[in-house]
Amino acid sequence: MLFAAPLVLLALSAIGVRAGKMTEGEACDPSRNRLDQGTYNFLSDCDPQTYCGPDNTCLKRGCRRDIYPYGYYGTPYDQLPSLCKETEFCPDEGSGCLPKSPLGGPCQKDRDDQCQPPPNQKDLASYLNVNGSICLGFQCYYANVEIGQPCIFDNTWYEGIADDGTTFSYMVSRDNCRKNTYCDGSTALCNQKRDKGQGCTANKECKSYNCVIAKSGESGVCGREADEPLKPKTWVYVVIGLAIVICLVGVMGGLWLLHRRAREENQVKLQEYYNEQIAYRQSIMSMSHAKNSLLSLPVNTSADAARASLYTEQDSMGLSTSNGLLPPNIRREASQAGSDDSEVLLMDQQGQGNNMRYRG
Repeated sequence: MLFAAPLVLLALSAIGVRAGKMTEGEACDPSRNRLDQGTYNFLSDCDPQTYCGPDNTCLKRGCRRDIYPYGYYGTPYDQLPSLCKETEFCPDEGSGCLPKSPLGGPCQKDRDDQCQPPPNQKDLASYLNVNGSICLGFQCYYANVEIGQPCIFDNTWYEGIADDGTTFSYMVSRDNCRKNTYCDGSTALCNQKRDKGQGCTANKECKSYNCVIAKSGESGVCGREADEPLKPKTWVYVVIGLAIVICLVGVMGGLWLLHRRAREENQVKLQEYYNEQIAYRQSIMSMSHAKNSLLSLPVNTSADAARASLYTEQDSMGLSTSNGLLPPNIRREASQAGSDDSEVLLMDQQGQGNNMRYRG
Protein backbone atom coordinates (compact mmCIF):
# COMPACT_ATOMS: atom_id res chain seq x y z
CA MET A 1 0.00 0.00 0.00
CA LEU A 2 2.89 2.36 0.64
CA PHE A 3 4.01 2.02 -2.98
CA ALA A 4 0.47 2.22 -4.46
CA ALA A 5 0.16 6.01 -4.30
CA PRO A 6 3.47 6.72 -6.08
CA LEU A 7 2.57 4.20 -8.77
CA VAL A 8 -0.82 5.83 -9.31
CA LEU A 9 0.77 9.28 -9.55
CA LEU A 10 3.34 7.94 -12.00
CA ALA A 11 0.61 6.42 -14.16
CA LEU A 12 -1.41 9.64 -14.14
CA SER A 13 1.65 11.68 -15.08
CA ALA A 14 2.40 9.30 -17.94
CA ILE A 15 -1.17 9.70 -19.20
CA GLY A 16 -0.81 13.48 -18.93
CA VAL A 17 2.38 13.39 -20.94
CA ARG A 18 0.77 11.28 -23.63
CA ALA A 19 -2.24 13.59 -23.79
CA GLY A 20 -2.15 15.63 -27.00
CA LYS A 21 0.82 13.67 -28.36
CA MET A 22 -0.89 10.83 -30.20
CA THR A 23 -0.17 10.78 -33.91
CA GLU A 24 -2.20 9.44 -36.83
CA GLY A 25 -3.36 5.84 -36.27
CA GLU A 26 -2.69 5.76 -32.52
CA ALA A 27 -5.43 5.13 -29.93
CA CYS A 28 -7.34 8.01 -28.33
CA ASP A 29 -10.43 8.63 -26.20
CA PRO A 30 -13.11 11.01 -27.62
CA SER A 31 -14.47 11.58 -24.12
CA ARG A 32 -11.27 13.47 -23.32
CA ASN A 33 -12.07 16.17 -25.88
CA ARG A 34 -12.31 19.34 -23.79
CA LEU A 35 -11.62 23.06 -23.50
CA ASP A 36 -8.71 24.44 -21.53
CA GLN A 37 -10.09 26.09 -18.39
CA GLY A 38 -7.74 29.05 -18.67
CA THR A 39 -7.76 29.81 -22.40
CA TYR A 40 -10.73 27.75 -23.67
CA ASN A 41 -8.61 26.26 -26.42
CA PHE A 42 -9.70 22.87 -27.70
CA LEU A 43 -7.67 19.92 -26.33
CA SER A 44 -7.67 16.20 -27.14
CA ASP A 45 -5.40 13.16 -26.95
CA CYS A 46 -4.20 13.71 -30.53
CA ASP A 47 -1.54 16.08 -31.79
CA PRO A 48 -2.44 19.34 -33.63
CA GLN A 49 -2.42 17.61 -37.04
CA THR A 50 -4.97 14.92 -36.10
CA TYR A 51 -8.29 14.57 -34.26
CA CYS A 52 -9.81 11.74 -32.26
CA GLY A 53 -12.27 9.92 -34.54
CA PRO A 54 -15.33 7.88 -33.58
CA ASP A 55 -13.28 4.67 -33.85
CA ASN A 56 -11.01 5.83 -30.99
CA THR A 57 -8.03 6.46 -33.27
CA CYS A 58 -6.32 9.67 -34.29
CA LEU A 59 -7.23 10.65 -37.85
CA LYS A 60 -5.71 13.29 -40.09
CA ARG A 61 -7.56 16.60 -39.90
CA GLY A 62 -9.92 17.32 -42.77
CA CYS A 63 -10.07 21.14 -42.57
CA ARG A 64 -8.50 24.20 -40.99
CA ARG A 65 -9.78 27.55 -39.69
CA ASP A 66 -6.67 29.66 -40.26
CA ILE A 67 -4.58 30.23 -43.35
CA TYR A 68 -1.50 29.12 -41.41
CA PRO A 69 -2.77 26.74 -38.71
CA TYR A 70 -0.96 25.86 -35.52
CA GLY A 71 1.13 22.69 -35.47
CA TYR A 72 2.01 22.58 -39.18
CA TYR A 73 5.45 24.18 -39.06
CA GLY A 74 7.51 23.09 -42.06
CA THR A 75 4.53 21.59 -43.90
CA PRO A 76 4.21 22.70 -47.55
CA TYR A 77 1.21 24.93 -48.17
CA ASP A 78 -0.37 22.55 -50.67
CA GLN A 79 -0.31 19.78 -48.05
CA LEU A 80 -2.28 21.71 -45.42
CA PRO A 81 -5.91 20.78 -44.73
CA SER A 82 -8.36 22.66 -46.92
CA LEU A 83 -10.24 25.81 -45.92
CA CYS A 84 -14.02 25.67 -45.75
CA LYS A 85 -16.43 27.49 -48.04
CA GLU A 86 -18.18 30.69 -46.99
CA THR A 87 -21.35 28.77 -46.11
CA GLU A 88 -19.41 26.19 -44.05
CA PHE A 89 -17.22 26.14 -40.96
CA CYS A 90 -14.43 23.98 -39.57
CA PRO A 91 -15.18 22.69 -36.04
CA ASP A 92 -12.63 22.77 -33.23
CA GLU A 93 -11.82 19.11 -33.84
CA GLY A 94 -10.97 19.76 -37.49
CA SER A 95 -12.81 16.65 -38.60
CA GLY A 96 -14.23 18.27 -41.73
CA CYS A 97 -16.27 21.19 -43.05
CA LEU A 98 -19.87 21.45 -41.79
CA PRO A 99 -22.75 23.74 -42.86
CA LYS A 100 -23.27 26.83 -40.71
CA SER A 101 -25.98 26.65 -38.05
CA PRO A 102 -29.16 28.72 -38.46
CA LEU A 103 -30.59 31.08 -35.84
CA GLY A 104 -31.03 29.11 -32.60
CA GLY A 105 -28.79 26.28 -33.83
CA PRO A 106 -25.85 24.80 -31.90
CA CYS A 107 -22.34 26.26 -31.93
CA GLN A 108 -19.11 25.76 -30.07
CA LYS A 109 -17.73 28.12 -27.41
CA ASP A 110 -17.35 31.67 -28.84
CA ARG A 111 -17.43 30.34 -32.40
CA ASP A 112 -19.53 33.10 -33.98
CA ASP A 113 -18.31 31.99 -37.40
CA GLN A 114 -20.32 28.76 -37.04
CA CYS A 115 -23.60 30.71 -37.25
CA GLN A 116 -25.39 31.83 -40.40
CA PRO A 117 -25.32 35.63 -40.87
CA PRO A 118 -28.58 37.64 -40.71
CA PRO A 119 -30.04 39.24 -43.86
CA ASN A 120 -28.94 42.72 -42.69
CA GLN A 121 -25.48 41.62 -41.62
CA LYS A 122 -23.85 44.89 -42.73
CA ASP A 123 -25.96 46.84 -40.22
CA LEU A 124 -25.32 44.42 -37.33
CA ALA A 125 -21.69 43.45 -37.90
CA SER A 126 -19.11 44.80 -35.41
CA TYR A 127 -15.80 43.80 -33.87
CA LEU A 128 -17.73 41.97 -31.11
CA ASN A 129 -19.39 39.48 -33.50
CA VAL A 130 -18.94 37.85 -36.90
CA ASN A 131 -21.18 39.15 -39.69
CA GLY A 132 -23.87 40.16 -37.17
CA SER A 133 -24.14 36.65 -35.65
CA ILE A 134 -22.94 35.66 -32.19
CA CYS A 135 -22.65 32.38 -30.27
CA LEU A 136 -23.91 32.68 -26.69
CA GLY A 137 -24.25 29.67 -24.42
CA PHE A 138 -23.48 27.31 -27.36
CA GLN A 139 -26.42 28.71 -29.33
CA CYS A 140 -26.56 31.04 -32.35
CA TYR A 141 -28.15 34.50 -32.04
CA TYR A 142 -28.38 37.68 -34.07
CA ALA A 143 -26.87 40.80 -32.51
CA ASN A 144 -30.03 42.84 -33.22
CA VAL A 145 -31.64 43.62 -29.84
CA GLU A 146 -32.58 47.31 -29.49
CA ILE A 147 -32.14 49.61 -26.47
CA GLY A 148 -34.55 48.76 -23.63
CA GLN A 149 -35.35 45.27 -24.92
CA PRO A 150 -34.45 42.01 -23.10
CA CYS A 151 -31.05 40.59 -24.04
CA ILE A 152 -28.88 37.55 -23.46
CA PHE A 153 -25.29 37.78 -22.22
CA ASP A 154 -22.49 35.31 -21.66
CA ASN A 155 -19.73 36.05 -19.14
CA THR A 156 -16.45 34.14 -19.47
CA TRP A 157 -13.51 34.33 -17.07
CA TYR A 158 -10.01 34.04 -18.46
CA GLU A 159 -6.63 33.73 -16.80
CA GLY A 160 -3.80 36.07 -17.71
CA ILE A 161 -0.14 36.34 -16.77
CA ALA A 162 1.27 39.66 -15.59
CA ASP A 163 4.76 40.98 -16.33
CA ASP A 164 6.05 39.71 -12.99
CA GLY A 165 4.79 36.18 -13.72
CA THR A 166 1.73 36.27 -11.45
CA THR A 167 -1.63 35.13 -12.79
CA PHE A 168 -4.81 37.16 -12.73
CA SER A 169 -8.40 36.65 -13.86
CA TYR A 170 -10.49 38.90 -16.06
CA MET A 171 -14.00 38.63 -17.47
CA VAL A 172 -15.21 39.04 -21.04
CA SER A 173 -18.94 39.71 -21.39
CA ARG A 174 -20.67 39.13 -24.72
CA ASP A 175 -24.32 39.78 -25.62
CA ASN A 176 -26.75 40.00 -28.52
CA CYS A 177 -27.39 43.76 -28.37
CA ARG A 178 -26.87 45.93 -31.43
CA LYS A 179 -23.54 47.69 -31.90
CA ASN A 180 -22.91 50.68 -29.62
CA THR A 181 -25.20 49.09 -27.02
CA TYR A 182 -24.58 46.57 -24.24
CA CYS A 183 -26.60 44.18 -22.10
CA ASP A 184 -26.81 45.27 -18.46
CA GLY A 185 -26.12 42.27 -16.26
CA SER A 186 -28.47 43.44 -13.49
CA THR A 187 -31.52 44.24 -15.66
CA ALA A 188 -30.83 42.05 -18.72
CA LEU A 189 -31.79 45.02 -20.91
CA CYS A 190 -29.81 46.71 -23.67
CA ASN A 191 -28.37 50.15 -22.79
CA GLN A 192 -26.52 52.79 -24.76
CA LYS A 193 -22.73 52.58 -24.56
CA ARG A 194 -20.81 55.50 -23.07
CA ASP A 195 -18.40 57.85 -24.77
CA LYS A 196 -14.80 58.49 -23.82
CA GLY A 197 -14.47 60.19 -20.43
CA GLN A 198 -17.80 58.98 -19.03
CA GLY A 199 -18.07 56.71 -15.99
CA CYS A 200 -18.15 52.92 -16.33
CA THR A 201 -17.82 49.67 -14.39
CA ALA A 202 -16.92 47.25 -17.22
CA ASN A 203 -15.37 47.34 -20.67
CA LYS A 204 -18.62 46.48 -22.41
CA GLU A 205 -20.19 49.74 -21.20
CA CYS A 206 -17.76 51.84 -23.29
CA LYS A 207 -17.77 52.38 -27.05
CA SER A 208 -14.01 51.97 -26.91
CA TYR A 209 -14.40 48.71 -24.96
CA ASN A 210 -11.84 50.08 -22.52
CA CYS A 211 -12.97 50.97 -19.01
CA VAL A 212 -10.00 52.35 -17.08
CA ILE A 213 -10.37 51.54 -13.37
CA ALA A 214 -7.74 53.03 -11.06
CA LYS A 215 -8.45 50.81 -8.04
CA SER A 216 -10.30 47.55 -7.67
CA GLY A 217 -13.90 48.01 -6.56
CA GLU A 218 -14.14 51.61 -7.76
CA SER A 219 -15.87 53.01 -10.83
CA GLY A 220 -13.74 53.76 -13.83
CA VAL A 221 -13.73 56.05 -16.83
CA CYS A 222 -14.08 55.09 -20.47
CA GLY A 223 -10.65 55.40 -22.10
CA ARG A 224 -9.51 55.49 -25.70
CA GLU A 225 -9.75 52.55 -28.05
CA ALA A 226 -6.83 50.16 -28.27
CA ASP A 227 -6.29 51.02 -31.95
CA GLU A 228 -7.01 54.74 -31.63
CA PRO A 229 -4.12 56.75 -33.11
CA LEU A 230 -2.34 59.20 -30.86
CA LYS A 231 -2.89 62.90 -31.60
CA PRO A 232 0.04 64.95 -30.29
CA LYS A 233 -0.55 68.56 -29.26
CA THR A 234 0.65 71.53 -31.29
CA TRP A 235 3.66 72.22 -29.07
CA VAL A 236 4.93 68.69 -29.74
CA TYR A 237 5.06 69.41 -33.48
CA VAL A 238 6.82 72.73 -32.78
CA VAL A 239 9.46 71.09 -30.59
CA ILE A 240 10.06 68.30 -33.09
CA GLY A 241 10.32 70.81 -35.96
CA LEU A 242 12.83 72.94 -34.06
CA ALA A 243 14.85 69.86 -33.17
CA ILE A 244 14.98 68.83 -36.83
CA VAL A 245 16.05 72.33 -37.92
CA ILE A 246 18.74 72.48 -35.22
CA CYS A 247 20.05 69.07 -36.24
CA LEU A 248 20.19 70.10 -39.90
CA VAL A 249 21.98 73.36 -39.08
CA GLY A 250 24.43 71.52 -36.83
CA VAL A 251 25.19 68.92 -39.49
CA MET A 252 25.65 71.52 -42.21
CA GLY A 253 27.83 73.69 -39.95
CA GLY A 254 29.97 70.73 -38.97
CA LEU A 255 30.44 69.72 -42.60
CA TRP A 256 31.37 73.31 -43.52
CA LEU A 257 34.00 73.45 -40.76
CA LEU A 258 35.46 70.11 -41.79
CA HIS A 259 35.61 71.22 -45.42
CA ARG A 260 37.24 74.51 -44.45
CA ARG A 261 39.88 72.75 -42.39
CA ALA A 262 40.63 70.29 -45.18
CA ARG A 263 40.85 73.16 -47.69
CA GLU A 264 43.34 75.06 -45.51
CA GLU A 265 45.50 71.97 -45.03
CA ASN A 266 45.49 71.36 -48.77
CA GLN A 267 46.46 75.00 -49.42
CA VAL A 268 49.48 74.68 -47.10
CA LYS A 269 50.58 71.53 -48.91
CA LEU A 270 50.28 73.25 -52.29
CA GLN A 271 52.30 76.25 -51.11
CA GLU A 272 55.05 74.00 -49.77
CA TYR A 273 55.11 72.11 -53.05
CA TYR A 274 55.34 75.29 -55.14
CA ASN A 275 58.14 76.72 -52.96
CA GLU A 276 60.06 73.48 -53.25
CA GLN A 277 59.72 73.47 -57.03
CA ILE A 278 60.86 77.10 -57.25
CA ALA A 279 63.90 76.33 -55.08
CA TYR A 280 64.78 73.39 -57.33
CA ARG A 281 64.52 75.59 -60.42
CA GLN A 282 66.68 78.33 -58.94
CA SER A 283 69.32 75.81 -57.87
CA ILE A 284 69.49 74.37 -61.38
CA MET A 285 69.79 77.84 -62.92
CA SER A 286 72.58 78.83 -60.52
CA MET A 287 74.48 75.66 -61.36
CA SER A 288 74.10 76.40 -65.07
CA HIS A 289 75.31 79.99 -64.54
CA ALA A 290 78.40 78.81 -62.64
CA LYS A 291 79.25 76.38 -65.41
CA ASN A 292 78.99 79.06 -68.10
CA SER A 293 81.17 81.43 -66.07
CA LEU A 294 83.96 78.89 -65.71
CA LEU A 295 83.89 78.01 -69.38
CA SER A 296 84.32 81.68 -70.39
CA LEU A 297 87.74 82.11 -68.66
CA PRO A 298 90.99 82.28 -70.74
CA VAL A 299 92.64 79.01 -71.52
CA ASN A 300 95.80 79.58 -69.44
CA THR A 301 93.98 80.78 -66.32
CA SER A 302 95.21 79.03 -63.17
CA ALA A 303 92.85 77.33 -60.76
CA ASP A 304 93.39 79.96 -58.05
CA ALA A 305 92.78 82.80 -60.46
CA ALA A 306 89.67 81.13 -61.80
CA ARG A 307 88.36 80.65 -58.29
CA ALA A 308 89.20 84.28 -57.38
CA SER A 309 87.65 85.71 -60.52
CA LEU A 310 84.55 83.58 -60.06
CA TYR A 311 83.77 84.68 -56.52
CA THR A 312 84.88 88.35 -56.73
CA GLU A 313 83.99 91.32 -58.88
CA GLN A 314 84.86 95.01 -59.02
CA ASP A 315 82.40 97.75 -58.46
CA SER A 316 82.04 100.85 -60.64
CA MET A 317 85.17 102.40 -59.09
CA GLY A 318 87.39 99.41 -59.80
CA LEU A 319 87.31 98.08 -56.24
CA SER A 320 87.03 94.39 -55.65
CA THR A 321 83.91 93.10 -53.93
CA SER A 322 83.28 89.77 -52.29
CA ASN A 323 79.86 89.33 -53.89
CA GLY A 324 81.47 88.48 -57.24
CA LEU A 325 80.11 85.52 -59.00
CA LEU A 326 78.76 83.71 -56.01
CA PRO A 327 76.10 81.26 -57.04
CA PRO A 328 72.70 82.96 -56.80
CA ASN A 329 71.42 80.49 -54.20
CA ILE A 330 74.10 81.57 -51.65
CA ARG A 331 74.46 85.30 -52.31
CA ARG A 332 72.43 88.24 -51.07
CA GLU A 333 71.69 91.61 -52.52
CA ALA A 334 72.93 94.54 -50.50
CA SER A 335 69.37 95.82 -50.09
CA GLN A 336 68.29 92.53 -48.49
CA ALA A 337 71.43 91.82 -46.42
CA GLY A 338 69.55 92.32 -43.16
CA SER A 339 66.48 90.35 -44.16
CA ASP A 340 65.75 86.99 -42.54
CA ASP A 341 64.32 85.54 -45.73
CA SER A 342 66.77 85.56 -48.61
CA GLU A 343 65.66 85.23 -52.17
CA VAL A 344 67.76 83.81 -54.92
CA LEU A 345 68.49 86.36 -57.61
CA LEU A 346 68.31 85.12 -61.13
CA MET A 347 70.97 86.93 -63.16
CA ASP A 348 70.81 87.55 -66.81
CA GLN A 349 73.63 85.57 -68.31
CA GLN A 350 74.31 88.08 -71.08
CA GLY A 351 74.39 91.11 -68.76
CA GLN A 352 76.50 89.13 -66.32
CA GLY A 353 79.09 88.45 -69.00
CA ASN A 354 79.33 92.15 -69.94
CA ASN A 355 79.78 93.40 -66.35
CA MET A 356 82.24 90.80 -65.06
CA ARG A 357 85.98 91.26 -64.79
CA TYR A 358 88.23 88.33 -64.69
CA ARG A 359 91.61 88.40 -63.16
CA GLY A 360 94.35 86.37 -64.87
